[in-house]
Amino acid sequence: MSHYRRRAGFCAPLFLAATLRIMSGVALSQFAHFSAAQAPVPLAPSAQSLSNSANTVLIPDRGGVTVLKLDDQLRVGTPINDSKALTFTSSDSIDGIVDREMRLKGRAQIRRNGAVMKADEIKYDPDTDVANLIGNAELSKGNATFKGPKARFKVDAREGEMELPNYELRDNRASGNAKKLTIQTADVFVFDKATYTTCTPQNLDWYFTADTLEIDNEQKEMVGTHGVMRFFDVPIAYVPYFTAPTNNQRRSGILAPVAGYSSRNGIDVTQPYYANIAPNRDLLLLPRVMGQRGVQLGARYQFLDQQYAGSLGGDYLPYDRKTGTDRWRYDWQQRQNFSGALLGLGGIPIAGAWTGFANVARVSDNLYPTDFSQTIAGAVTNQFRQEVGTTKGLTGSLSNWNVSARALTFQTLQPDPTVTVQSPYNVLPNVLASYSNRLTPTVSDASGKYLTLPSGPVTTFSTDFTRFSYNVNGNLAAAPAGYLYSQADRTVIKGAMSLPQITPGYYITPKVSFQSNTYAATAAVTSNNPLGAAPPVQGFTIPTFSLDSGLAFEREAAELKGFYGRDMLLTIEPRAFYVYTPYQNQTNTPVFDTAYGGFGVTQIFAENDFVGNDRIADNNKLTMGITSRMIEASSGAERAIVTLAQKQDFTGQKVTLGATNTNPTTYSDTLGSASVRLLGNFSADMFGQYNTQLNRLMQTTVGGSWRPTPGRSLNFGYRNVFGLTNQLTPISTAKTTTDQYNLSGQWPLTREVSVLGRWGYDALTTRTLNTLVALEWMRDCWTLRGAYSQVLNTSQITTTQVLFQIEFRGFGSAGSNPVDIMKFNVPGYMPTSKPIPPSIYENYQ
Repeated sequence: MSHYRRRAGFCAPLFLAATLRIMSGVALSQFAHFSAAQAPVPLAPSAQSLSNSANTVLIPDRGGVTVLKLDDQLRVGTPINDSKALTFTSSDSIDGIVDREMRLKGRAQIRRNGAVMKADEIKYDPDTDVANLIGNAELSKGNATFKGPKARFKVDAREGEMELPNYELRDNRASGNAKKLTIQTADVFVFDKATYTTCTPQNLDWYFTADTLEIDNEQKEMVGTHGVMRFFDVPIAYVPYFTAPTNNQRRSGILAPVAGYSSRNGIDVTQPYYANIAPNRDLLLLPRVMGQRGVQLGARYQFLDQQYAGSLGGDYLPYDRKTGTDRWRYDWQQRQNFSGALLGLGGIPIAGAWTGFANVARVSDNLYPTDFSQTIAGAVTNQFRQEVGTTKGLTGSLSNWNVSARALTFQTLQPDPTVTVQSPYNVLPNVLASYSNRLTPTVSDASGKYLTLPSGPVTTFSTDFTRFSYNVNGNLAAAPAGYLYSQADRTVIKGAMSLPQITPGYYITPKVSFQSNTYAATAAVTSNNPLGAAPPVQGFTIPTFSLDSGLAFEREAAELKGFYGRDMLLTIEPRAFYVYTPYQNQTNTPVFDTAYGGFGVTQIFAENDFVGNDRIADNNKLTMGITSRMIEASSGAERAIVTLAQKQDFTGQKVTLGATNTNPTTYSDTLGSASVRLLGNFSADMFGQYNTQLNRLMQTTVGGSWRPTPGRSLNFGYRNVFGLTNQLTPISTAKTTTDQYNLSGQWPLTREVSVLGRWGYDALTTRTLNTLVALEWMRDCWTLRGAYSQVLNTSQITTTQVLFQIEFRGFGSAGSNPVDIMKFNVPGYMPTSKPIPPSIYENYQ
């Protein structure tokens, strides 16, 4: 007989075993394979390996057999200077005169300090230090190789020349040929009448020709004159002079242009210029030409330091030909550390840390994000924040205290004239002081395998002062619901004490808390309220008691080993959560920053149904839930999780965001969620909210994806909402508010061509919400991407975009990069072109 056992080690009888097995068997039988796989058993560490330091490379014991060490393990000490390095030669035969001339014949080689010269015959004169390579001459230095019929080099000076060379630069997998090569130093190579490409010789789809081409292998840069870009032997671009990096290091210069088409802007071309100001600072200039609007100037400055980091950007269009107005945007983001360390172990601020931040953005008009977005088609943003703030951790006897302050204003856009977006109150300012006796990080036990949690009661306390203000002359139609206040001060005091008892097999946490609000508000004078009359604002002081508890049982699931090919564990985790909060009338309490928290698996175990500080729900509720997990025994990876939960309201909740609910219900909907991951190939997520009174599902969310291999994915999503998601909505007014479908995927048609797509449909309005059709064609050294996107931004605006890009591997790209829009629309999207870093063993000599 199989048993679940409590994780602490105590045994408990298996309950719900039959139900769990039947449900698991039915679900897994749909995907079962009739083959079994066994994961390899990990090697047990030896006693000697455990004593080694963290920087030591562990080599398994081979029983006295010599183990060949890796190359990077042999490189110790400083590099040897060329003047002190030894010279080695080898050949089938050697003759000549000592100190006069040496002739190496047949597979001749000269090696010095990592440089190798090869030829059928090498004549070397020690007096002049000149080596003449005759027949199949080859020079290798680092990741650069040059081959030609003959060459002449000065060995010590590392200078020379080669006729009709073929070269290869493995740092960026580039190659080419030239009429002549001149080696000026050990790392500077000058070519006459040269070609440059990253294609293989068998697929020379594109190449670059230049009259002169200088490659600096140390600076990782190439400079050329009279360059012509050829694609399938057709000239597509010409530059009289150019510089380009030969790797991914940052360099100042003109970047590839970004081009595309939008139904709102017409032909859209941006020519970026990148300025590498310093290793920790750069500037990107973005002049942009739009066929239907005009010329826009944009810039983005980024900076990084040990104590601060951020960016500053903006755009300006002097005259929009479609609207006849000036249009602009600015964006400033910064994080600052004024003193002390930022974070300690576990991400907890270290006592004494003083930090600040700024997040400021604004646009000229309601439709700016819709008109000028270049990445995601017609992005709609309703709120732009202008926020600055600071946080300080106190020290000494006050080390458990943190204080913070911030100021926050909003720019609320109204992109859809048929839908009014509510404008929130500005916060000018907010000051918070908080205390916690758990501001110390967790530590490891003596064995280093487990974490030791701080024990004892948990005490928290905070006081919060906020001044709210509203610009009555801004947009009165978008004002918050209820009475409007031109200015209001709110003080919130919170305190809580809990005593958690946590073990591997169970936990129980009793908690007592309270919240006290006081207000001082001035009613706004509007046309609907010319006298500024409003009922006196009402504060409150409300206590809350909660008790959270749970158990954890697990057992080995031997019946699943044949399906997964590895040992699996099954768990059952029941949870009970009770909360009691007495009722207090809050009808005349204003609402500044509070909303319903929703009704989901997480929110059903919350003490308060509201998010924010202006409402405390009256509670006499017990939430019961059970969770079952399927876990890999060796790695801990979670393959499946199922949760069921229901909240029983014994007295009915009266507090709402508006008037008091005089006829509350004393029941709650049942919630269920499930998530399945089958060996990384198939995954499914489901959520449902079932109402027993209506005998129907109030919320249904189903999503699934199949990703058999990288670059192959199929995704499905469906969401249906009946009424609002909180249980306080009158059932008589409930109706279907959301009924949407989404399909997306990426799939290769051939080894070179991959297609992508997405389709979103709203069944309520019978309209297509978004459409994406994209293609990626990847060859040996170039990738072509194209995308057609159509998005319903608002009830009156639909944006169509056509994006295309051709990327030449290791050289550059042209067009508008559609990768961002592909990532946004297709979950699991993986670009087909992935750079392969060169190996230090590719050119082993």
